[in-house]
Formats: sequence, structure tokens, C-alpha cells
Amino acid sequence: MNKELLLEKYIKVAVRKALKEQEEQQRRVEKAMYLAYRFPGLKDLMTKLMSPAFGRFVSGINVVAPKPTTFNISLVNGQDFTIKYIGNKKWNVKVSGRQYHPDNIGEEERCSQAIADLLELNYAPAQGKEQTSATPETGGSEPSTPSPSEPGAAELGPDLAAAEEEPTPAPEETPAEA
Repeated sequence: MNKELLLEKYIKVAVRKALKEQEEQQRRVEKAMYLAYRFPGLKDLMTKLMSPAFGRFVSGINVVAPKPTTFNISLVNGQDFTIKYIGNKKWNVKVSGRQYHPDNIGEEERCSQAIADLLELNYAPAQGKEQTSATPETGGSEPSTPSPSEPGAAELGPDLAAAEEEPTPAPEETPAEA
């Protein structure tokens, strides 16, 4: 296979993979936002604590307990916090082990800041996404990223790895000069 054809296939596979990931993310967001819109008080509280665009930062909303109605809010960086409905349009929010009552303006601000602090936390990337290799010159570790001109079969996915390879013509041998 020549490099242009391999690069073209690599780009097609990468685009398909990116589109598939975006569609899956969109479905997860719609599923997560279903509960927020089903409980209007929860949506109002999330808007008050985070912003009207809170959906960008939330990866999931789950009902943990029916009474008192307890929601577990999962953030995009893997962190989470809990919201409880305690009746009479009052809520209790637990972030990083601390309880806040957002009906009090001071606690609402502290709760909003605690959620912002949670969003700032960024853990190491998932295993396999970034590899480090020790180099003898620096003695340290630097992220090793494959160059796009030399993609491996494992990185290209099963679609491209399974693609049949074109045989390369063997170079013709010339008779040795005497």
C-alpha cells in the first residue's frame, strides 16, 4: 500500500470514529438531561449553582434514593456531588463531603465555588491514551506520540487493520557489471 492510500484510509477511519464518539456523547447528554428537565426544581438549582449551560459540565444525573429524593450528579472529569430534595422547594447539596443549603445566599455561593473547584480537578488521562517513555538524554519521561506518517495497525482500528494490503512489486534485479 502506498503512503497516500494508507493516510487516506487512516483519515476516513479517524473521522468515522470521531463522529461515532460525538453521537454517543450526545445520547449520554440527552439521557443525563432527561432527569434535569423532568424535575424542574433540579434544573433551576443546577442553573443557579453552575450556569444555564450546566449540561456541558455534567456527564450524568442518576436518582440514588426515592425518599428523600437524592440525585447523584456526575461531572465530565469523573467527579460527582449529591443533591437532596428536602421538601418545600428546599435542597441540600453535598460537595466533597460538605453540606450546603443553597436557599441561603452565602451557602449558595460557597456551594457554587465548591463545584467549580471540583471541575478544576483533572486527573491523569485514561490508560493507553498517552504513553510515557524514558529517554537517556533527558533521564525523564516525555509523552510519546506516534507520528501520523507511521501509524500502527492497532491505532488505526480493526477496520483499517483488516483492510487487505496491496502487494508491493519486488524490485527488478539488474545483472552485475563485469
